Amino acid sequence: MTSTINPVWQNFKYYEDIKPRYSDLDTQLHVNNLAFLEIGEAVRINYYKETGIWDGDIRPGGFGMMIASLKVDYLNSIAHQDIVRVCVKTTHIGNKSISFAFVLKNPDNDIMYARGEVVGVCYDTAAGKTVRVPKEWRQKLAAYENNEDLL
Repeated sequence: MTSTINPVWQNFKYYEDIKPRYSDLDTQLHVNNLAFLEIGEAVRINYYKETGIWDGDIRPGGFGMMIASLKVDYLNSIAHQDIVRVCVKTTHIGNKSISFAFVLKNPDNDIMYARGEVVGVCYDTAAGKTVRVPKEWRQKLAAYENNEDLL
């Protein structure tokens, strides 16, 4: 029997469990759609640190990557008391861009709250233009994900 589950939404090495804040709630008393993105962004930033492509220091000119695209599918509501497992992985590295898949799910029963993709473009702020993905980033992300296709 062939599985119909897309493998991009499986096998995440990096994840964090998050408890939504009261301020994340909307008037229906579930987590607001924008809070999904904020929660995901915080974990993605930690993923950058974990993989070694950013040390977390704020420097003039920034980190060297800008978000070019963000797609999210909202699948189920998150209640205030829910624990949310946020998973992130690198799925593709192009010449100037890196694609990251993310999933927000319940860690106990794997109910998926949301899934999506963020595409970051490498950017030189001083020059005001896009640049190639640094070789070092490509190597670190490929090694972390144990995925030679990222090279």
